[in-house]
Amino acid sequence: MVTGGSMTKRKPRAAEAAKPKPKSVTQVEADEASDIDMASDSDDSQINDNDDEEMAEPMLAGENASSENTTKTDEHKKGHPGAKPTNAEIMALNETSLLFKSNLFKLQVDELLSETSVAANTKPTRGLDAALKQIRDVLTSLGDVKEMSTDSASNYVRKQSKASGKLAMIPFPDPAPAVGMPISFAFMAPKVVNIVGSYPLGMAAQSHSGFNVDVVVQMPAELFQERDYLNFRYFYKRAFYVAVLLIGLQQHSAISELFD
Repeated sequence: MVTGGSMTKRKPRAAEAAKPKPKSVTQVEADEASDIDMASDSDDSQINDNDDEEMAEPMLAGENASSENTTKTDEHKKGHPGAKPTNAEIMALNETSLLFKSNLFKLQVDELLSETSVAANTKPTRGLDAALKQIRDVLTSLGDVKEMSTDSASNYVRKQSKASGKLAMIPFPDPAPAVGMPISFAFMAPKVVNIVGSYPLGMAAQSHSGFNVDVVVQMPAELFQERDYLNFRYFYKRAFYVAVLLIGLQQHSAISELFD
C-alpha cells in the first residue's frame, strides 16, 4: 500500500559544497607540464650562472698566459742571435767602420785603454781616493796668516818650511815683486777644494811615470783688493797662497809621507 505524501529535496552539506571537483585528465596533464617547464627554467638559469663563472676563469687564465708568453718572447728576442742591435752596439759598429777602419785596430785600442786608463772610485784607486780626501781635509783646516809685506812673507815661508824639514820658497813669477812694493800678503783656508780634470771623468791615462790628478783650490775673496789686477799683484798673492798650502801639507805627517 502506497501512501502519498509531500517529498522535500535535501540540501548538500557545507563540507560537501567546499569539496573540490575532481580534475579531468586533460587538466592534470596540463598542470604537470607547466610544473616541468618551471623546473627546467630554474635549472637552466643555474646552469647558465655556473657556465658564466667557469668561462670567466679561463679568460683570466688566458690573459695571464698571454702576458707570460709575451714576457718569454721578449726575453727570447733579447738573447736571440737574430735580435736587433742596441744603440751602444750600433755606435760601436759605426766607430769601427768610420774611425778605426779596421776591426783589428779597434781591438788593439780597446786593449790598450783597458791597461792604461785610470778611473776614480774603483778598486785599484781606493788608496788614492782616500789620500785625496785627506788632502782636502787638511787644506780646509789650515789656520789664517795675518797680512804682511813682501819681505815678511818670504821670511815666513822660509822659516815655516825649514821647521818642517823641507825648504820651500814662494814661486813668484818673473819679474819678482820689488822690495818695498805696496802689496800685502795674507792667508785664509780655502773655501772650495775640488778634484777636476781627466781623473774624475775616468779618462786619465797611466804612463811609466804615473799619471796626474788635478786639484782646484779657490782663494777667498777677502784676500784681494780692488786694484790687484795691476802690476802682477794677483799672481804674487796666488804664489804666496800656494806656498802656504805646500807648507801645510808638509807639516802633516801622513800627507808628507805620500809626497816622499
